[in-house]
Parts: sequence; C-alpha cells; structure tokens
Amino acid sequence: MAATVGTLTMRGRSGRKYTLSIYNVASLAAGGYVQMDWNAPATANSPNFFTVPEVVDLIDFIPTAATGTIEFTSDGMRTAAIADYAGFGPTNPSRAVASLPSLAPGRTYRMLVIAALAA
Repeated sequence: MAATVGTLTMRGRSGRKYTLSIYNVASLAAGGYVQMDWNAPATANSPNFFTVPEVVDLIDFIPTAATGTIEFTSDGMRTAAIADYAGFGPTNPSRAVASLPSLAPGRTYRMLVIAALAA
C-alpha cells in the first residue's frame, strides 16, 4: 500500500499555529481512521486521534491522497464536518476550510474515512 503524509494546520485563539501530520494510506477503506502525529511525520504506527490545547480553527488542509472523504468525529460522535480530499488537494489553490467547525480542547478528535482513500 502506498502512503503519503499530508498536513492539517490550525490556529488557536491565542494566535499560535499548530500543524498535525496526517498519514494517508492509499487504500484506506471506509470505516477506517487516519493516523496522525503532532511531533513527527505520521506513520502507520501513529495514533488515530488527537486533542487540541485550546480552541482552534482549521486554516489549511493538504491531504496528499488524490481522492477520498473524511469526517471529523468528536468523542466518538460523528460531526457532519466533512472534507472531500479532492477539494483540498495541493493543486487546488482555492481550498478553504471555512466550512469546517472550530475544535475545542477536552475532546478527542478522529478522522473517519467515509469514502475510501486512493492515490
């Protein structure tokens, strides 16, 4: 399985910027979760959840997989915050994350695959 590493960038209400590395396995099927890491490039062994230290707004999402759709979950609940990878790819200069909600501290977030990722 080919894999690529993308990024999810957030800005806290304090003004601090946070970048989360996301590991995209080209054949990750619907129902799976994307691996991610704050401290290093994400790998297959990275956790599939994250928390934030303060309220953050998503400011950029570069998934690197060509296609696929994910939904952010919060404490195990689906949120209807959906990102179609094709609309956020690095070749789309108009990619915007304004439609995605702010994330709050004290919750565990995951990226649930709802349409399989592909290279």
